[in-house]
Amino acid sequence: MDDRFFDDEQARIQRALNEAKKRELAQKYGAQFGDMASNLPPGLESRWLNYIEEFESQFENAKRVTVLEFVGNPIFKPVSEVPPHHLSSEVDNILEFLSLNCIVVDFLCDVADAEAYRFITTELMDEKIDDIRIEGMNHHFIYEEFHPNDEYDAKMFAEGFLFDLFHRETDFALKNVAQDELYDANGTPITVGQMKSEIASFLNSYAAFVSWKFEPVECTVEGDNATVKIQTDWIGLSAGTMESVTISGISVLRMKRSPYGGFDVIQANVAGWNHGGENIS
Repeated sequence: MDDRFFDDEQARIQRALNEAKKRELAQKYGAQFGDMASNLPPGLESRWLNYIEEFESQFENAKRVTVLEFVGNPIFKPVSEVPPHHLSSEVDNILEFLSLNCIVVDFLCDVADAEAYRFITTELMDEKIDDIRIEGMNHHFIYEEFHPNDEYDAKMFAEGFLFDLFHRETDFALKNVAQDELYDANGTPITVGQMKSEIASFLNSYAAFVSWKFEPVECTVEGDNATVKIQTDWIGLSAGTMESVTISGISVLRMKRSPYGGFDVIQANVAGWNHGGENIS
């Protein structure tokens, strides 16, 4: 017989076992499975289901412990007792130690070594987590979730708006705009519906965007308001002629703090759309 027959038969048996495992997990833990699991190769799906089972089993009986307890109650020197020229290496050593104990800490922005050391060895150690240990699973922490960086957030949400705009994801772009305060490029108040119409008019002018690049060059934050200037370079194909149009210029996005976190766009002056820009084609 062809080896493919045995491979197909083995895959069929594994799929049947996987379906039985799903029913067991659904009955025991209330787990729900979408189409993603069914689209996995049967062997990979089996390993994934075993992982889910192990997680659910541990989670059911897991107690809450501090990060300090989770990693074995190590003793850290106060930051005042660490020589400044040793702080960087000490931070690296502690991050490596935590990683070996399934704790991953990320810093999205530049943070002074003394502050990073203080945060990791004091504030983070008091955080409560589930006492779950599964190979390949880590507990993740991000410094900025404890200490938000307004400049970083304003830049990220401004770039997100442009990314969605040039991906023609109008609905996603509109989710990044304020619902109660919005202006056109000239500063005239407009509604979300009017903004949607302006975006549609711009997108309909181009059959496709071939490439785009965004690079924040300046960000100012004053209270709940921010202004982000972004070097914007893009190439599009004109809808009528299919001629290539190349734009390079500064986009200026005014933002305000969102009640849901981050910042919302209240005015978008985008190079090549409603703000001009230098045509360099």
